[in-house]
Amino acid sequence: MKKSVCRPLLAAVLVLGGVLSHAEATPTPSAPKPVVVGVEDDCAPFAWVGQDGQPQGYSVDVVRLAFSEMKVPLKLVVLPFERCMREARLGKVAACFNSMFNEDTAKEFHLHQAPLFHEPLGVLALASAPREVMDQQAMQGRTVGYVQSYQYPDWFIKSTTITRVPARNDKALLLMLARGRVDFALYGPTMAAWYLQTAPELRGVKLRLVGEVSNDGFGVAFSRRHPQGEALRHGFDQALVKLQARGVFTALRSKHLPALEP
Repeated sequence: MKKSVCRPLLAAVLVLGGVLSHAEATPTPSAPKPVVVGVEDDCAPFAWVGQDGQPQGYSVDVVRLAFSEMKVPLKLVVLPFERCMREARLGKVAACFNSMFNEDTAKEFHLHQAPLFHEPLGVLALASAPREVMDQQAMQGRTVGYVQSYQYPDWFIKSTTITRVPARNDKALLLMLARGRVDFALYGPTMAAWYLQTAPELRGVKLRLVGEVSNDGFGVAFSRRHPQGEALRHGFDQALVKLQARGVFTALRSKHLPALEP
């Protein structure tokens, strides 16, 4: 009696054991590794680091949505801008943003067709200052502040008649203008509007855009040395078209990008 009971049990155990052994021997497919993309750390409201240590901003949201549309897992790494571009140039990250879209960048990177945004290099003045329209010629003989780590046109850097006053960062530049240390500041109006809304030191300060030196496009520079760089750029272009058709950019601009009062 015991034999008749034990033999079926033994057979069942052997079969089950074989199934388990087979299941254990069959490897489960691993999830694809996320693509590592660099994002600059200090370009609010387009990209900056929040209090939680995570990147946020208009460009960050667009890039995340585009990679989700591409069904490509993404890992964002926050870096100072110059290092971000260097890592992308070497292929250590697949791409970097926000990069200026110009001929020099296009020679070194794969650029998508439409920039993520345009931001003028504006001439800013106090709202209480006399109303005048400023351009390259009108700034001769005036005192103009700028952020020392940013790129500016050669005519501005090499001018012998403009008194240039460097600031260590964005907020310092706007405070310099607010306190009357300079006549004007060369700076992006969207970025200025964001600081006026968020920085306690600038509460109550009113600025006005009185001219534009340029109006450049910015976006994601995909590495030419990264094995996925060109394919990612192609997929990113397609994803942006789909997002545009769904009106995503309009909603994100409303959420993230303030404007200076006229």
